[in-house]
Amino acid sequence: MNRKLIEDSFRLLQTEMSPIAGIQLHLSPAECEHLLSVLERHDLEYDRKVHLLGIYIILTVAAKRHMECAPHHPDLTRNILDGDYLYSFYLQFAVKCRELDLVAYLAPSIKKLQIARSNGDFAEQNPAAGIEEFLIQERRQHSRTSKAI
Repeated sequence: MNRKLIEDSFRLLQTEMSPIAGIQLHLSPAECEHLLSVLERHDLEYDRKVHLLGIYIILTVAAKRHMECAPHHPDLTRNILDGDYLYSFYLQFAVKCRELDLVAYLAPSIKKLQIARSNGDFAEQNPAAGIEEFLIQERRQHSRTSKAI
């Protein structure tokens, strides 16, 4: 199931991403495992799992590209542009997948991370933790709403 989920997510991302960008999304199954374990703990439809894993992949690869931005690196400009494109693609993809609440939830932590990186702090990010926190909050809100009805 996890292998199919990973393949479906990558396939969807490749169809949605502009081929002109020339960006290949690479993330190992082990790197995907951070979010896969989160998704297993939540009762979600398969399509939503594909979308959330896609969002996770985009955010993780975007962060990796920006972390490869060392001065005088021969691919510095390309890494900056790739990372920026991927963050833009993340927003576009999330909107298409109707994950606006997730975007709003993650926005402050993503922006803080980008600011920290611009100041030379390349601490690891864990988008899986942010997505899990969002899913827990979403479940609580849904639970309160259904109790009120």
